[in-house]
Amino acid sequence: METPKKVRERKSEPPSATPDVPYCESPSKVIKSDQTGVFIPGNHEAEMCYGGEADLHKHVTDCTKNPGHKGFTPLKDFNIKYLPSRFHDDLVSEIIKTLAALTVQVKTKFTSLERPEFYPGTQFPYPCYKDRGSRVMRLGTGRVRCLYKSTESDGTCRCAKCQVSATPSKVWWVVCVLTATHVVFDDSEARQTMCVLGYDDNKSPGVSLDGWEVGGKARIKRDWCWLRHSTCDLKLVDELDKMIRRFDELCWEVWKTYRMFDDVDKLTVIVSHPHGCPKQVSVGQWTHKLERDVTRTRYWYTTCTCPGTSGAPVYRLGYDRVWCDRPHSGANSEGNYSGEYVTTPN
Repeated sequence: METPKKVRERKSEPPSATPDVPYCESPSKVIKSDQTGVFIPGNHEAEMCYGGEADLHKHVTDCTKNPGHKGFTPLKDFNIKYLPSRFHDDLVSEIIKTLAALTVQVKTKFTSLERPEFYPGTQFPYPCYKDRGSRVMRLGTGRVRCLYKSTESDGTCRCAKCQVSATPSKVWWVVCVLTATHVVFDDSEARQTMCVLGYDDNKSPGVSLDGWEVGGKARIKRDWCWLRHSTCDLKLVDELDKMIRRFDELCWEVWKTYRMFDDVDKLTVIVSHPHGCPKQVSVGQWTHKLERDVTRTRYWYTTCTCPGTSGAPVYRLGYDRVWCDRPHSGANSEGNYSGEYVTTPN
């Protein structure tokens, strides 16, 4: 994917939509945030690989959603110059880098027989219903949100290494990854899923975590899923624990510092693996929302997305504090949209 050659700074208004800036749409298209109505599901943005991973290069070059992918910046090239000038400080830089460190590629190699034909109460087709029972590869994105140590009643470690070991580890941790329900629907899919940490460029293959189960029932309407992984890698656990704690601290600090600017910029950042590529950062604005109640709000934004972005963390700088999580869900006639508010894993 190409990196914009230069970025236009601004003081109050976002830059106009040109190939040289990371915004995907003109701010003239921003809709008032008090819009209400009925949500109409659009296209999901999981990447479907019917020919296996060999399809991915073709998907990148033939992409019709975002030809040229100029709204994406490889993580290794991203810096605060891609943000409005008021956000050019170390605090903002650190939170985006920490969010990126917790972002994972999600690979699923099975489609559940339990997927519904339609979204509940509608005639809108539910993603991947026709692929039920198949081993078509599906790619998305997620974010490590929390981890906890297993108990004796949980048995031994369920990681791939321990599954074939005569002496599996009795000390292990559960790593919870937030993604979209249409990416990983239930336990049958979770057991055929791996999340890849640290796939930042083509020279960094990353570290794989093996899926185990999902937390609770499928949240089809809200479109978020807690995917549980197991690991007995103490070094990895320590690193993740530090990053999770630091991200939560930064969310609070950024909110206190930039909440006064939130209605000016509506800055929305997404870190994802579009088309299964190495980690990319995209920047835009949230435009409007659909609020069912205080805990059920879905947002639309101009931030660039593509197939493979489903489940990616959607971070609204100056708004989101701890536990204000929404994964990317899809795109319809109103723009790119998120899932609804996420509660703690159960």
